[in-house]
Amino acid sequence: MTDSREDIPKWTWYNGQFLFQFDEQLKQNPNMTIYDFFQEFLTNQKLQSLNIYHTKNQGTVILLLYGLLVIPKEIWEETNTNFKFESRDKFTFNHPTDKNLDTITFLRLLRNSLSHANFAIDIENKRLKFWNDYKGIKNFEVEIRYDDIGVFLSEVGKYYINEVMNKRI
Repeated sequence: MTDSREDIPKWTWYNGQFLFQFDEQLKQNPNMTIYDFFQEFLTNQKLQSLNIYHTKNQGTVILLLYGLLVIPKEIWEETNTNFKFESRDKFTFNHPTDKNLDTITFLRLLRNSLSHANFAIDIENKRLKFWNDYKGIKNFEVEIRYDDIGVFLSEVGKYYINEVMNKRI
């Protein structure tokens, strides 16, 4: 397994450059197609011949997970959360993780694994693994397919926007 965690800062940088340059391009030349902008971006960043940059990359995934789970940690600690967690079946629960963990505990342990950088990204097998250690003993380990992480992220993002933000208004 090739863990591509070390590539996260690189992809986060390119993603930031892409978004900032896209914003500027919309102001300067709003009629440019997204395809043309993307091709120009690849050329400017010297990525066109490598065919390696995609906006759905490990930098995007970890940034979204971090921004949706780690930063708003108090949301997941509230006992009255009504997060449905319909994407639970997308996760594989590895030993010693109890498949019947309640949602809040699952989200807390996943958040802990992210905040302590206890994760691996296996690009070759298209899987992400998250684990948590408590006093040197692994108490949580789950995996999810790279293609399924978007389902989970979408669910968390929609919950945050539609439920949490509406409660604050």
